[in-house]
Amino acid sequence: MKRVVVAGAGISGLSLAFELERLGLRVLVLESERRAGGKIETDRRDGYICERGPASYLDRQNSIMPLARRLGIESRVLPACAAGERRLVVADGRLHDTPLDASTLFRSRLLPLSAKLRMLVDLVLPRGPSARGQEESVTAFASRRLGVLAGERLLQPLVSGLYAGDPDVVSMPAAFPLMAALEREHRSLILGLRADRKEQRAKHAGSDAPRLSSFVTGLDELTTSLASRLGDRLRLGVRIVAAERAASGFRLAVEENGRSSTLDADSLVLAIPAHQASSVVRPLDSDLCEILARIPYVPVALVHLGYFASALPRPVEAYGFFVPASERLKIVGAIFASAVFPGRAPARFSLFSVRTGGARRPEMASLPDEELTALAHADLRGLLGLTAAPAFAHIARHERGLPQYTLGHMDRVAALEAGEQRYPGLYFHGNAYHNAGVPELVSRSGKLACKLVEELSR
Repeated sequence: MKRVVVAGAGISGLSLAFELERLGLRVLVLESERRAGGKIETDRRDGYICERGPASYLDRQNSIMPLARRLGIESRVLPACAAGERRLVVADGRLHDTPLDASTLFRSRLLPLSAKLRMLVDLVLPRGPSARGQEESVTAFASRRLGVLAGERLLQPLVSGLYAGDPDVVSMPAAFPLMAALEREHRSLILGLRADRKEQRAKHAGSDAPRLSSFVTGLDELTTSLASRLGDRLRLGVRIVAAERAASGFRLAVEENGRSSTLDADSLVLAIPAHQASSVVRPLDSDLCEILARIPYVPVALVHLGYFASALPRPVEAYGFFVPASERLKIVGAIFASAVFPGRAPARFSLFSVRTGGARRPEMASLPDEELTALAHADLRGLLGLTAAPAFAHIARHERGLPQYTLGHMDRVAALEAGEQRYPGLYFHGNAYHNAGVPELVSRSGKLACKLVEELSR
């Protein structure tokens, strides 16, 4: 039986391996770390549940629930509270609701009247570069469609919230392909968003619409369950050093506990960060090596702060907030973790997960714990009116936290796909290339698994 080797035991590698086994292929997953799960990892300390990576997911692809059902953990899925539907954005040093539609937008104090009127120009503007398949930055797209101020407060914060990126250099069609598609299909972004809402309502009429969700004790319940189902087909502490062409498939040089060996694979899936994949393919193809090395990553720090509920002048009932680049804050956003999911903090306490670092403030991610905690608390205090210091603090750092879909990303991905064609059986898979959301990665794993089964059965 032919064998697929998957490098990397993050959500992409684990979900792909699970699907491959389910479809009858022999698979081996090699992970250089001593644990599986990649950036999905949950720390449980002093009654708090702190996510080191993503904290939740919105399953518009309907990929997570079927996977949870097959894993037997469907009952562990935890839908968000009603607060999860509300998003806030910082403007002029204050928190504002993100408008959900035209009526709430024109009642909102987020934008002055002049900026609201400028947004209406979107209704008559022609299609732009993103609609024609050309790349433009998120800043350029947002300013062109909505105006400078509305773009800064409505669209640009999404780059910080999802990618910890710089909207001036992040590619709109690469990072937000659905948004670019709305302009292409409907010409107007406003009309496209309205049509999308109608489509979603019709699609889910009489059934439950996708809800923000996690798992009862944290998101790593999903990756832990996947890893346990793989058993001895998952090997931890094993690093693929290099890949070369063999008579049939690939010969892999691997290291384990300081010892070197080789193994053969009919197909090789690199579900590891782009810079690691770059090293693996260097002996195979120097051009692919260089392309992978050009995908940048930014450092990220997550500061989890717990407060006595009495420290809050009023309860916070929202998912969290994003911070536009123009605001004079050290943080780029925060999730009100205990308001969104029950059980994230002990009784009579609240947990906030603050994100900092990223492309805008990379130096923040390497500050000493005490200084980072103090800065995160100071920004939260100014926005929420906190009356006491945090009773709990826990910090998670990622030196290379999130890949950046900077301008030129679509060309880089196209070049990698051309490389896959030159080397049949080689695949690049994961959040370095396409949408970084957990449901999207699981969905892509399912599609790639079917493709591998079809190709290896020829």
